Amino acid sequence: MTGINDFRDRVAVVTGGASGIGKALAARLVVEGASVVIADNDEDLATKTAEEIGATPYRVDVSDASAVQELADWTVARFGRVDFVANNAGVGPLAPFDELTLEDFRWVLDINLYGVLHGMKAFLPLLKANPAGGHILNTSSMAGLMATHGMSAYSASKYAVVALTEAVRAELEGEGSSVGLSVVTPAQVKSNIGDNSRKRPGLKERVSNGSNDDHLPEARWMEADVAAGIILDGVRRGDLYIVTHPELLAPISGRLDEIVKAFEAAAAR
Repeated sequence: MTGINDFRDRVAVVTGGASGIGKALAARLVVEGASVVIADNDEDLATKTAEEIGATPYRVDVSDASAVQELADWTVARFGRVDFVANNAGVGPLAPFDELTLEDFRWVLDINLYGVLHGMKAFLPLLKANPAGGHILNTSSMAGLMATHGMSAYSASKYAVVALTEAVRAELEGEGSSVGLSVVTPAQVKSNIGDNSRKRPGLKERVSNGSNDDHLPEARWMEADVAAGIILDGVRRGDLYIVTHPELLAPISGRLDEIVKAFEAAAAR
């Protein structure tokens, strides 16, 4: 599946675009000549970021399907079409399962999974109708390939994003579609996701920002701009999986080894 080789004169939408990886992606896209919509739930921050990098702000709650559809309709009305969509908005409460409420899980899934699903439902028909085709990038996480302590809600949402991307990409390839689909699985990238985790509904008291904790000690911390460069290179190639932290292959391989052992044991019985 081919990607987007040249972003000049393209129209791009980045959810969660006011900070972190989203902001870095938006900034690079602007430099490369794209018209960029920064879609974020924080209207003030979206406006500030858009002014800083030369983009267009739009306030949206990605957990609301109708609001995301309005974003898609507004983008086409404003720019005439859309070429690239980064479903990047996300939250990440890192806490033991026993400390998370059902409300916490719904909140995480509403944003991390349904936010991606809403983006795909709203924008995929527009990209298919675009004579120039297009591309969708879904942000998962290394926690979407391996799960560890404190990540039950987060990993549940991010595993689902990987599966959703794989399934829809297979359908697009079967159709011979000119629309590409990728999923990025970043690890420790400097962002404000720790601040977001303090907003989770089930949190009874404020806790320290967890964004700088080494939940994956094997991985280095990465600047968002560096991650954005890796991600856009993957989009250009049309990669299905875009990996920012190759040093985490060992624990991923370890998980796969356990799955293989289970299959071998089942075959031997």
